[in-house]
Amino acid sequence: MAFAPYGEHTRMKKNCFGILEPVFQKKQLKTAKQIDLILAPLVGFDELGNRIGMGGGFYDRALAHLKSAKNRPLKPKFIGIAHELQNVQKLKSYAWDITLDAIVTERRFSYF
Repeated sequence: MAFAPYGEHTRMKKNCFGILEPVFQKKQLKTAKQIDLILAPLVGFDELGNRIGMGGGFYDRALAHLKSAKNRPLKPKFIGIAHELQNVQKLKSYAWDITLDAIVTERRFSYF
């Protein structure tokens, strides 16, 4: 997964999943290590920062360096965007899962 710049006047096109993404030149792409903050949609989350994503493992692979570091690097911050009703009591966590640093819902902003 790579990240492209986006602004008010950025041209967009549908990707292979039908999701709009910025039209970019390869030299504009950034890796997760080069970004300060990533806001990620999710299907569910728990109070330990575990999340269920959309099923592709894209964020887990892009952020694998956070798991392998001895002390978690300061960036990027990985913040989930969800509705409060997506909060579940406990999610099963796997070795490759990258936990959230925080969650934003319509009711709160919480750090884990």
